[in-house]
Amino acid sequence: MRNRQFLTVFAVILVGTILLISCDSFGNKNNDVNVDFTSHNTNYSILVRNHTSARLVAFKGDTRIDAIIGGIPAHSENHGLPYNPALFDKTEGFSMILITEEQYNANKDSPASLSNLKNTPFTRVYVFYNKTGDNELVYEVSGVLGGNNILTVINNSNSINVELRLNGPSGETLGFAPAGILQTSFRLNDGNYDIFPVFRRYNTYRDVVETVYPKGGNDYAWFQQISLEGGQPLSMPLSQVLRNVTFTSGAAWIVVDNQSDSMGIQFVEGAMVYTTVSGMSSINSGTPRTFQIDMHKVGNTFAESRQFGNWRFGPSGFAVPLSTDSSGTTALGPVTIEQGKMYTITVIGDHNSAQGLIAYISDETDIEIDDSYNGL
Repeated sequence: MRNRQFLTVFAVILVGTILLISCDSFGNKNNDVNVDFTSHNTNYSILVRNHTSARLVAFKGDTRIDAIIGGIPAHSENHGLPYNPALFDKTEGFSMILITEEQYNANKDSPASLSNLKNTPFTRVYVFYNKTGDNELVYEVSGVLGGNNILTVINNSNSINVELRLNGPSGETLGFAPAGILQTSFRLNDGNYDIFPVFRRYNTYRDVVETVYPKGGNDYAWFQQISLEGGQPLSMPLSQVLRNVTFTSGAAWIVVDNQSDSMGIQFVEGAMVYTTVSGMSSINSGTPRTFQIDMHKVGNTFAESRQFGNWRFGPSGFAVPLSTDSSGTTALGPVTIEQGKMYTITVIGDHNSAQGLIAYISDETDIEIDDSYNGL
């Protein structure tokens, strides 16, 4: 009798254990996912500076468990997020979505609830990850985020990403409204804000991150001033407010066309070697590379030009300065490049020959800003 009772109790306990394991495996399997909040000084993916008092969880592109990059402590400086080779397998630009640790813990066991947070994140940040580069750029999370006021940005473009910056076109980044998502909401503290929209996207053909600035009157960067307090909701419909403005790149582009017999060459300025955004510095024969030169900020606009005096082109130890033309008989001296223009620098000759290499400006054209920006 006792053995029968013992077996009955044992069977109940065994069934209960199996049910608990099953529930944990199928209903609460996300509980086993621990977000890595430690800072990775080496083998990191992205560097982040968090100016807020919130502990944040970072996702790549979508708020799914398998898209978690890592955690960011409050008030952290140059925090290195872990490197996951499954997430960071190529050079690309993407939207890094940040939610609070509290939001994550409250929704992690429901994939649908977690997914819904991508439309109402703590903030988004546009990140460009360089698979072959050092990724030393530090992305900052603004200290004005996390309040009770809700700013909803309406971006109805399927190709243009909009970055919101504070107090100037090169100012602190408030958030990011990616292409293909109609509405993105941010929570802000009470206050007055001058918000400057900036359009960004990665051009794979030219290997540059295109940045385009809307212009208001007198060539100043277009912006809107808003005031928020007491939990006030506010919408910013970009297609309406930016329909009739013009745009500027705030930069010039240098295309280096290697037509020499010297195999790979480099574009250098003093001791600095220029690289593309994907980390490429060698310019092989027959494969032109594009380099973006940003103009200096002047108030709420950009300088019209920049001057350089020591550009050189060629392999290490054999780089030559610019000449006035293809003959190579006269040095060009300091070169001035203008905002909104593309300069093609052609390199000919052979560094192993007596004449060596010759580098000269072979073409100068206006940069065409994609019509799709005006169709936002």
